[in-house]
Amino acid sequence: MMELQEELHLDFPRCLEADFPEDVPRARDAFESIAAAIAGSDFTSLARRSPALTGFDWLGYLRCSLARMVHAAAALRRRGVVSGRLLDYGSYFGNFALMFARAGFSVDAVDSYRAYEGAFDGPKRVLAESGVRLLDFDEVGYGLAGIDASYDVVLCLGVIEHVPSSPRPLLDTLDRVLARGGLLVLDTPNLVHLYNRQKFARGETVLADIQAQYETELPFEGHHREYTIPELVWMLRRIGHQRISVEAFNYSSYALGTLSARDVHNHWNMVRDPTMREYLMTVSARPSAGAAGEPDASDWRTLIEDPEQSWLRALPAVMADQPAQVDVDRELQLVKMQDEINRRDAERAAVQHEVNVRDEMLRDLHERFVHEVQRRDEIIDRLRREQDWMRRGWRRFVVRPPQGT
Repeated sequence: MMELQEELHLDFPRCLEADFPEDVPRARDAFESIAAAIAGSDFTSLARRSPALTGFDWLGYLRCSLARMVHAAAALRRRGVVSGRLLDYGSYFGNFALMFARAGFSVDAVDSYRAYEGAFDGPKRVLAESGVRLLDFDEVGYGLAGIDASYDVVLCLGVIEHVPSSPRPLLDTLDRVLARGGLLVLDTPNLVHLYNRQKFARGETVLADIQAQYETELPFEGHHREYTIPELVWMLRRIGHQRISVEAFNYSSYALGTLSARDVHNHWNMVRDPTMREYLMTVSARPSAGAAGEPDASDWRTLIEDPEQSWLRALPAVMADQPAQVDVDRELQLVKMQDEINRRDAERAAVQHEVNVRDEMLRDLHERFVHEVQRRDEIIDRLRREQDWMRRGWRRFVVRPPQGT
């Protein structure tokens, strides 16, 4: 086991290849196709009702989502599902739909494409060329009343956190279009992941920025509510699903490339404790006709699967002696330290501002002095020229005495 280093190079997505050898190439292929399709696209329409998306790094988001894609593909394969009818509910860029279509699934993808004003024209073209049937919520409705189909797999990825009020209608809809014995795959941010816990300990919110949400065009389409593992498990049991499994993993940190200092410690803490990880994915089955009810297991921890074994094998031995829980006093001390840093930065900025003002005044005085000197030199030069002219002119009028007198 290695010792804890100050820096950790993530080497994404190669760091996932040992655990997902079949899935990383397919996910990368779909990502590259979508990335090429969105080159030059205008995504300002996505931010009107979700201000946090203003200037968002969509390419980085899609690249990091390779982690989500390989988890979804591998989870289905472990259940023996490698083909069939698949619905991608809230398909957005269509990277998941494209990956599964190219893997041999018959895919329908539905989203509010008309409302996005052409932002997804490029991905839609790629999806259509790969045989994906594109549907719009304007036509089929969020409740999918316009769909007369039964799917072997339904994906609902990065959607449930955007639903206002109760998620019950959404889950009822997804369950209704699933075939008996079909699989539902959900993923969503983990409300209590480590960075959120640290924010709470510092007295910071983990919800959407209130100023942006307050001013947004309605209805607000950002994150209304995020969930914990036991909450997701409870909801899936509530709609009668069985064979529930949960995976927890990280994905947005891959955008950093290399972790340093505290992020390294956080990374290894999340490796050893799945409940602290950033993202949650569940797979559950709609019971087959006549299937017996599944016992309501009280411990949701028994449902957690952890396919990213490479990170566990690389866990530094020194982490065994490190505290696993968030230290509130330490977080508050970090706040004080950051406040002190901000105060000193502000003081330095104020001093630098004064220096800049003084320098500007000196430059102005220097320019004025140089200008005055130039003006004086010009006047002196003009006076000398006039004196010379007068001397030459005076000599012409001097009466010289006759010679020989």
